[in-house]
Amino acid sequence: MTPSTEPPASDDTPTAALVNPAAHGVNYQISPDAFEKVISQLPRAQQDTLRFWYFLGKERNWSLGQLAKACGSSSTTLSRVFAGKYNADTGKLCADLAKARENFAESITNPEYIQTSLGERIFRICDRTRTLSTVTIMWGKMGIGKTTVLEEYKRQNNHGRTIYYRCSAGLTAFQFVMEIAKAAGLTNKKATHLTLRDRLFSVLAAGNRLLIIDELHQLFLRRSSNDITPVVQCEFLREIYDRANCGLVLVGTKALERHLVDQKEALAQLLDRGTMQIALPDKPSAGDLRAFVKNYGLDPLDERQPDACAIVADILKTAGLRMLTLRLRDGAATAAKRGEDYTWAHFIEAFQTITKLAK
Repeated sequence: MTPSTEPPASDDTPTAALVNPAAHGVNYQISPDAFEKVISQLPRAQQDTLRFWYFLGKERNWSLGQLAKACGSSSTTLSRVFAGKYNADTGKLCADLAKARENFAESITNPEYIQTSLGERIFRICDRTRTLSTVTIMWGKMGIGKTTVLEEYKRQNNHGRTIYYRCSAGLTAFQFVMEIAKAAGLTNKKATHLTLRDRLFSVLAAGNRLLIIDELHQLFLRRSSNDITPVVQCEFLREIYDRANCGLVLVGTKALERHLVDQKEALAQLLDRGTMQIALPDKPSAGDLRAFVKNYGLDPLDERQPDACAIVADILKTAGLRMLTLRLRDGAATAAKRGEDYTWAHFIEAFQTITKLAK
């Protein structure tokens, strides 16, 4: 991108006819790794602005036309700047795009998400891991809300800044690479294994990114004792960190701790990266529980509702916060169906109904 006095082309120019947003969809005629290479020589503030709009459009599955409308530019201009073919001053364009970013009406809150002490802790850990470009491994009981928190963190730290991938069991080493690359926006099916790895490294190395791998314990499931695939997959994660120097957060259930201990020697290189290894709390705090109850408009849970207290305590002990959320929603649905204000009586009734159906 060399500065010149050439004004940006409008959508009425002949060049615009070659750029058909509907035909190209969210590819924008350039992949994320090629886009990062294009903007790499620009000032950091300009990189951040262009990265915001490029990945916003891809995440929302917008055409270039839709993206242009959102940022007040033209599809032709965006196509040229993303591809490194913009021959005018990028400084003025990026200043306009930065103003548009400030005024962009984006949903700040997620009404379905309730921040807990666990959520606050995981947010701090993710921020620290990103800032220090280090590795963090976390594990905790099933159902405590780890995935919900991580998905919300990704939502709040989005548009290319955070790559989130949730593991599946039984993947080959190459499928694992493919899935992480796809999460990073790389979808070239013709790429070779080595080519795809290099492209992924280049994307993760730019823009102070954080890579979150959730459900990491899944890699070790359905494997025979002599299957080294999980070790190869974990070594790939170690290579990501070494090659891209991005923050890396690895999360799983308590089974992950056991697998790491069992494979300690084989995974020595991954674990020997100044990693933080953190055991998460098994149950929500009293303050977390109050926040959940308040969110559903229920009275504080105390000795006046002994039956509700017993049910909640049992759910938290046997299943966790995720199941409690489902049961609170069941009670709210029961109250709404009757056109009544939600009370603990509705919660108890819905729970008893579900229990009977289960039997």
